[in-house]
Amino acid sequence: MSASVEALAKKILGQDLNVRRGQSVIIESWNHTLPYVPAFVQEARRLGAQPTVFFEDAESWWSAVNARQFGPFEHLSAAERAAVASANAYLFFWGPANIRDVMQLREPVGSKVSGYNDEWYAAARKGPLRGYRMTLGLASDPVASLFGMSGEAWRNRVIQAGMADVRRMAKAGSKVASKLARGGQLRIRHSNGTDLQVRLKGIRTQVRSGLVDAAARKRPFGVLGDNPTGQVIAATDGSVADGIFVANRPVYNMFSFLRTANARWKFDRGSLTEYSFREGGREFEKAYRAAGKGRERLSFLSIGLNPYGREVPPCEDTEEGAIMLGIGGNAGFGGKSKMMFQGHALLGGATVEIDGTAIARNGRIV
Repeated sequence: MSASVEALAKKILGQDLNVRRGQSVIIESWNHTLPYVPAFVQEARRLGAQPTVFFEDAESWWSAVNARQFGPFEHLSAAERAAVASANAYLFFWGPANIRDVMQLREPVGSKVSGYNDEWYAAARKGPLRGYRMTLGLASDPVASLFGMSGEAWRNRVIQAGMADVRRMAKAGSKVASKLARGGQLRIRHSNGTDLQVRLKGIRTQVRSGLVDAAARKRPFGVLGDNPTGQVIAATDGSVADGIFVANRPVYNMFSFLRTANARWKFDRGSLTEYSFREGGREFEKAYRAAGKGRERLSFLSIGLNPYGREVPPCEDTEEGAIMLGIGGNAGFGGKSKMMFQGHALLGGATVEIDGTAIARNGRIV
């Protein structure tokens, strides 16, 4: 994998983040992601930049959590605040290796161990920092086994998807977002029985291409993009969906560490009236029944832009031309619903039209 990681480091630092001589680059790593760090350190130095590595030891981290030593997690140290505020580029590798255990920490412990988060982003916005949250850190063997995948295969998919051209995706995404914002009706069709029409209203779009530009930095956490990425996301408050949507791609949930597959959703006048899954249906129904008012409404949709994004958890919705439908909360995408519940269904290879003009066909943006 080393050659692939080296190529990824060159692409991210040299092309995507445009690191230049004399700039500072911070790489934040856990134990299991240390093998990736040398490639980024070497590439930063090749570019004439100055790399610094932040290291978090998983055993020490868990020792503090188990001892309920939450004080050091509540704020950034003065040294880290200064480093973040002055850094030009930042790469954050997720950790620890079995991040499921972190996701399952009960409140208020879960919030306490990330208490510094708002301070980190506040410091980052003050300076020139731009960077990525590296999904490669999530693709560990313990997590892969939860999804019934090989860790090595997952990591290879993540690396390949991370090589996608961010500027190409930004250009395509801008066109799609503009058409969504101006459009009156979206239609999705596929030979598997999908035929869904969505009367567009209240659309608010975001383009996530991996280009950390001025527009991205205005978003609450936009100083860091994600690698890999590539999608247009639209909050659809007020939109009305009618018809059948039959998913042919699995969806991976990084909170429950479950996957759903082969969803079949029926919408009538904007509400989900029938649903079934070949896999993960029981878990979906439990969460759906526990959710509050508005759970049945189409609340967001996304269209993928990444030519290498197929079945790359948790970025499977970045697959070029694939369309995801979502119900439940959409506040993170600029919508009005703050409910915690979300349901997803993902379809690849469909024909997607806005007011009769195709924007995606056979898995490609047109």
